[in-house]
Amino acid sequence: MNKIIFKAFILTIALFILLSNLTFSQSQEEKIKQLEKRIEQLEAEISKLQAIGKQEEEIIQMIEALKEEVRRLRLEVAMPEIELKSYFGLGPAASKIYYTPRGLSIAGYGEITYENYLDQSKTDRGDVLRFIPYIGYKFTDNILVNSELEIEHAGISNVGDRKPEVYVEFLYVDFLLSSGFNIRTGLFLIPISRMNEYHEPPVYFGTLRPDVERFVIPTVWRELGVMVYGELFSGLSYKAGIMNGLRTDLIGDWIGAGRQRGATVNFDKFAGILRFDFTPIKNLTLGASFYSSGGSDAAGASPKGSAEAKFGLLTFDGQLQFENLLVKGLFAYGSADGNSFYTNRAGRASKVYGWYVEAGYNLIPLIYPESIVSFSPFVRYERYDLNRNVFVGDPDPKKNRSVFTFGIDFKPHPQVVIKADYQLRNTSSSLPAGVGSGKDEWKIDQFNIGLGFIF
Repeated sequence: MNKIIFKAFILTIALFILLSNLTFSQSQEEKIKQLEKRIEQLEAEISKLQAIGKQEEEIIQMIEALKEEVRRLRLEVAMPEIELKSYFGLGPAASKIYYTPRGLSIAGYGEITYENYLDQSKTDRGDVLRFIPYIGYKFTDNILVNSELEIEHAGISNVGDRKPEVYVEFLYVDFLLSSGFNIRTGLFLIPISRMNEYHEPPVYFGTLRPDVERFVIPTVWRELGVMVYGELFSGLSYKAGIMNGLRTDLIGDWIGAGRQRGATVNFDKFAGILRFDFTPIKNLTLGASFYSSGGSDAAGASPKGSAEAKFGLLTFDGQLQFENLLVKGLFAYGSADGNSFYTNRAGRASKVYGWYVEAGYNLIPLIYPESIVSFSPFVRYERYDLNRNVFVGDPDPKKNRSVFTFGIDFKPHPQVVIKADYQLRNTSSSLPAGVGSGKDEWKIDQFNIGLGFIF
């Protein structure tokens, strides 16, 4: 009963914030129009005072005060906050440096989560999941550096299975040569899916990222290398890169643990990525990526490790925005092969797959068409199998999973989001839900609340 009351309390607060913001929110365009109108009124008053021709000190002071207000208002109109929008698939905050005229750019995002598990065998938990500062510097119109520092789980102590992490998420230099050909070199996000580059809290539904994006893709994935990108023609863009391969000795179920993340990487094996994004009509984007990698173990060790392997990952994704409706979907298929040193470990998958579809609808424009507030109920269904085929033994049915998520995304401002959702989880296992011997933890349903922002 206490949990039900708590959830109802949270949703009541969210609804109250929504209704209060509907009354007082206004678009940036409306604010600029009001400022411009005020400037015209002030300039007219100045002209009237000057026409009087009097030299009284009081009138002169009034004129100077009005001129100062005009100057300040013109600065507000001419120098607004840099608009946050995506650059070639990057998140809006991560893209800020590309729209900065010159010099230093600081942006970032953060998210705080609460997970309520619907089973007494698992402890509920809250988490300062991430705080991300982006620091960029534009040397010229054609050369810039962009970086992301990630602080996870408050970064202060080990708590259960959530260890604090402070690391460089990406650090690269971009050479902007033309619309059709640009060069990125350093530690960068791999364009294996739209979300791997575009993953800031306000831009996706749900408190937690989709399971398929976390365990099959795996998001967020970055490596050291060189990438070229650009627009082939209107509506069709590409990205192609070469980077370090994977650490096979670290891989368990699938390749997530084999990512090297720029930390003393094993560059004995290489990987390649190729992605295309196509917009055939307005508001419809289709994407496809193919990743291929070699892998070996014992990074930096002498002699070389023996557990060599090859990996492939193919993804297709799409997004359609139709008025207030947003529909997204993704399919991913991965495969692995290798010598006996890699394949003789039980549970290692030779094939995996995953897919999901989701839809959300913003209700606010139906009531207040000009409001910047949004309130979007959404649903998502996903299915994935991390043991579709295995090298040794039988597939584990607990790794063949489905997740049905439904909830709301509420944005009192486009850069701030409050999320609440419920997840129905299931697997192919016959074991009952729960934690411990003879139970299946992945069957535990959960209720989530999240707070996120970008700047």
